[in-house]
Amino acid sequence: MSDNPTPLAAAAFDDLIAALTEIRDGYILDPDRWAQPLEQVEAFRYVGQMLSAMSEMYWEAQPEHPRFVSIVDPGRKLQGDNPDAIYHYARIDGRRKYRVTGHIRQECYTSFTLHGQADDGGMAGPLRGDVNDRDLTVDADGRYSLTISADEADADGGDWIKLEPDTIAVIVRGYFELEVSAQNDSEVHVDIDIECLDVDTPPPPLSDEFIAERMSEGLRFLRQVTTLQGQFGASGAGVPFASTEPNVLPKPFSFRDSGLPVPGAADIHYAMCRFDLGPDEALVMRGTIPPGPFVNVMLWNSHMQTLEYRGRSSSLNGAQIQYEDDGTFEIWVSAKDPGHANWLDTGSHQRGTVFWRFLLPEEDPQQPTSEVVTL
Repeated sequence: MSDNPTPLAAAAFDDLIAALTEIRDGYILDPDRWAQPLEQVEAFRYVGQMLSAMSEMYWEAQPEHPRFVSIVDPGRKLQGDNPDAIYHYARIDGRRKYRVTGHIRQECYTSFTLHGQADDGGMAGPLRGDVNDRDLTVDADGRYSLTISADEADADGGDWIKLEPDTIAVIVRGYFELEVSAQNDSEVHVDIDIECLDVDTPPPPLSDEFIAERMSEGLRFLRQVTTLQGQFGASGAGVPFASTEPNVLPKPFSFRDSGLPVPGAADIHYAMCRFDLGPDEALVMRGTIPPGPFVNVMLWNSHMQTLEYRGRSSSLNGAQIQYEDDGTFEIWVSAKDPGHANWLDTGSHQRGTVFWRFLLPEEDPQQPTSEVVTL
């Protein structure tokens, strides 16, 4: 028998097998992580979806020949996804030059954030730059072009964002405030592309070294989103927009103000809290929404995935919320239908996360009130 010609890839594959065993025992079957069987059942599906993300975002990544990958959809949810947004990810090299072209159609907001490597293997590390469609030259038809490089001269007078040498990824967010959420409407899509300007040769054939490196980095991501995740409810301290008290929302706060190395958009104010409700209880949130292009609120499970939103109402955006005559809102979170128009259905989840986004508000959003009531 001949020697194995792919020793590095074989070793990485062995590590994948070992990682799956670690994830089975240290994540899926860890009884301390889950409050009810539903959460553990969802863990199996979640890991399958993370394998899909690992393959497409890491194993297929080629910074010299990049392409935008859709991060989430109804069948792949991660890192606090959002039914009113379409997210794209491209792996890039901070020593290269890139151009992004796109066509804004129904989006109420488009942003680009550049990220360095996350120390823990996560999808996106420290913020290295950001720009949104308000900063771009968008023609009457909605088309734009953005150069990403170290030297502004590469843009030839066009729109440009500085590329730091340690940048490894660009994330693009397209937000939609529509009566039917973007992820539920097959007619809604994002037109976007990326090219590397200083590579004009086709991709080389795969090598043992290259695919092993991609596999190993993907496995760091896989472990980060599973066994390295803290237990649900154990985090939040020190994050200004994350309440440490169940069923009580904090004052919304922005990633830009926080300076935290997280993959959130810098133009958004966030607020989040855990919900923990009995079968006959509801969390009632009341407040006002400042003027701005986009707002939404949604429910996540203990894996930071939105709850079912194609067949249930687990999220509401500004076009879907029904307001009181005085412009205030009242939103109910419960397992049972409370008979209110603004109902977020927990889908039998005892606990999870309530997550708010306020995009480019004209004034700082105020803290919503929160009250647990018996149905």
